[in-house]
Amino acid sequence: MSVRIGRTALRGMAVGTVAVTAVGLTAAGAWAKSDISFTAGPHTVRLGASVRLVGNGGDDDSTYNRFCVQERSGKGAWVTLRCSHGAYYGGGSLNFTVRPAHRGRLQFRGILTEASSPMSRHVSIHQASPTTTVQVR
Repeated sequence: MSVRIGRTALRGMAVGTVAVTAVGLTAAGAWAKSDISFTAGPHTVRLGASVRLVGNGGDDDSTYNRFCVQERSGKGAWVTLRCSHGAYYGGGSLNFTVRPAHRGRLQFRGILTEASSPMSRHVSIHQASPTTTVQVR
């Protein structure tokens, strides 16, 4: 009798473990995934030389997403240089150059914005890349 109870208990534990694992895997797969990549270089340039800005971003949720590149000089506010066309379930990519007009440190970053539609006035920053600093001599 005790062998039968032991087997039943082991079988119940195995079924419970499989059920908990299956629920955990389905919950992990339900999250929306976003990704952003941004580079700026070279890190030191002469005044008037080109700085290449390359990046892309995307999100698989149902909002309208756009990838934008922003610049900041010193401790000033972030200024948007350019944005991709954007898409639902996407974001876009950018590849362009800028020429610094003054000496000092310039900071660049890529951001992924989200809104309910292309014409929405309620745009929010969904994700931002780490800041890349370029020294202009």
